[in-house]
Amino acid sequence: MQNDSPILQNSTPFKMLIACFLSCVVGVVLMAATSNFLLMGVFIGILLCIVVAARLFSAGKISIETACLAPMLLLCFAYTPLSWFAYNGLLGCTPYLSILFIAVIVLTYYSKIQLFMLSLYTALLLGLTVHWFVTWPGEKDTNQIVNILVAYVLTASVIVFLVEGIKRKNREINRRMTDLSMRDDLTGLLNRRSIQQVLDRMERIFIKEGSEYGIVMMDIDHFKSINDLYGHNWGDSALKSLAACILKSIRSLDYAFRFGGDEFLLILPDVDRETLWQICARIEEASRGMHGFDFPVAMSTGCALRSESSDSAAVLELADSRMYAAKESQSK
Repeated sequence: MQNDSPILQNSTPFKMLIACFLSCVVGVVLMAATSNFLLMGVFIGILLCIVVAARLFSAGKISIETACLAPMLLLCFAYTPLSWFAYNGLLGCTPYLSILFIAVIVLTYYSKIQLFMLSLYTALLLGLTVHWFVTWPGEKDTNQIVNILVAYVLTASVIVFLVEGIKRKNREINRRMTDLSMRDDLTGLLNRRSIQQVLDRMERIFIKEGSEYGIVMMDIDHFKSINDLYGHNWGDSALKSLAACILKSIRSLDYAFRFGGDEFLLILPDVDRETLWQICARIEEASRGMHGFDFPVAMSTGCALRSESSDSAAVLELADSRMYAAKESQSK
């Protein structure tokens, strides 16, 4: 494949595709050895499907998830019923293979297709089991069959429960790691690394729906003098207190960032000019009420609406220039 980057090779769909390919090769050999040419043909068909899907993925026409999904569909919905009838239904090997297929479905990370496939596959297995009970001509040992069926259902349920639990735990760990990596250690605000991600989202909504967003740039006046005269610990305390004032003053849908040093950035979705100024006024009022400092903590603010600029970069520059204009006017 042309797209075999290290990130791709470590992805779950890519590993599943390789595992499926190797399993089908083994399946072809085993079915040929046991003269089961029908199932051997199914494995050969899956191998051809993998080759075609890999070529389409390499050409950029389908995603790796789609390339992985096609052979999975054949394994689940072609191989399972054929092997069920070839190997004595509930008393054969197919129930144990179906548990493996269920685990593979649950391992997939594209949740809507996963749930749909798992539901269809469960319905297929249920139908095959009912058909086997109704049509099986052999002598039935009721206790044995009930024990097998209970063990089968319990094993499949435990597999689904454990795999889903592991997936949820991994998603939570990834979410926490992402959240920590996007937060400023000192203030707890979002850090500069996450600005572009939020800004791109706001820009897409603005272009598609015309929903206005605002930018606020602010920093502490004479912050260097505070650090020089009172020490960095007091400077850090001022930054943390101002961050707390910002969080108390903005709405739940707004984003607050520590832009760097003593600078802060706000991205405010779905605002008009009046709302933008009201939020800025609340922050300025809250900052004037900060207590516990032997020095005044004042800040300069610059606001801009997206509609005032040609793109997201320009609205950032406009808010920044207005902040510095406000700072210069206060120093005069």
